[in-house]
Amino acid sequence: MNKKSASAPVATLKKFAKFIILALFAGGMTYFAIASLAKPDGNFETTDLKNDMVNIDEDWWETSRLIYHGIPARCMFYLPSTAESKPEEVVTTIWQEFDRIGAIFNPFDPDSEIFHLNAEPGSDSIAVSDDIFSVLSLCRQLWQATNGQFDPTMWQIKQLWQRAEKIQQIPSKDDIAEALQWTGFDRILFDKTPENRIVFKEHPVKFDLGGIVKGYAVDQVRRILLDQGATAGLIQLGGEISTFGDNRGKPWRVGIQHPMQMDKIWGVISANGRLNVSTSGNYRQPIRINDKLFYHIFSPETGQPVSEKVLGVTTVSFDGKRSNAWLDGVATAITVAGPTAGFSMAEELNIDVLILYEKDGSIGELKTHRLSQNYRRHDR
Repeated sequence: MNKKSASAPVATLKKFAKFIILALFAGGMTYFAIASLAKPDGNFETTDLKNDMVNIDEDWWETSRLIYHGIPARCMFYLPSTAESKPEEVVTTIWQEFDRIGAIFNPFDPDSEIFHLNAEPGSDSIAVSDDIFSVLSLCRQLWQATNGQFDPTMWQIKQLWQRAEKIQQIPSKDDIAEALQWTGFDRILFDKTPENRIVFKEHPVKFDLGGIVKGYAVDQVRRILLDQGATAGLIQLGGEISTFGDNRGKPWRVGIQHPMQMDKIWGVISANGRLNVSTSGNYRQPIRINDKLFYHIFSPETGQPVSEKVLGVTTVSFDGKRSNAWLDGVATAITVAGPTAGFSMAEELNIDVLILYEKDGSIGELKTHRLSQNYRRHDR
């Protein structure tokens, strides 16, 4: 899983300051809640809830862990005392769902479904689970809507550049051309009857769903919270944040990581009720080869890392019409397209966006008009 950076809830930073170290970044992921409540090993333990479940207010609960090899996950929710579910049951279900999704989509886990899907290059048709089918179907919509700038078939390119970093040698044009033969979402068809099947038109491709799966996980946990009777809440996984309901009479506030100073927030987005936010960035841990830095997101056209001028992309939905998975994918596409073309893409897709980019040695900012009404720069 790649690319996520620091969107960070700040509504309760002062109240829970002893638990939170804001916006540390490593391995391409932002660490928002490095807390005494988090599991340092990133494991999904669902039996001992005493150490990661806190009653923060009347009928308000919070739970935090590090999952997926160190990504901070956090949920706050309001569960009325009249609800049929108990807080402990809700928390258990939350982590079980994160665990379930991780077990499906982790491309490095030999037991995961996506690993097995990538390991069958000789097959022209493969049956897949509902989750894989749903995510790949959404990927097709994103691929079409972004004119191919979002392409989840870049696994071979990603692996090529990871190997290049290990041996400290930039890939040759021939190596990149070979890897690109395994990419291209136009090579995939979908067959839903009699079972969910992925059909490869020509040469099979290999999938890297890191640009969408964290958003998908947040969407699924939000659905679970609603099904369990929660009437308000916040879900965060790395740079993916979703809120719903009444935040005790106050707006939900989401902090955007400063792209150069890891201990600071660049700006704050505020909204009441439903708010979905996805942030992509390359603030730390880029690919480094012979002291030259490369972005960890790649162009589907060239197989090369995209321009390092894009420092951060935040996509936002205020009305719930766009899921976190959708916003996650669009943020990746905007990063690939670059600041100017990416901003035009966001406007065409009716997506609110904040783009931070390198401008003559300083930081430039592009933002849509509606976002301006709910966003302000953080006090320096």
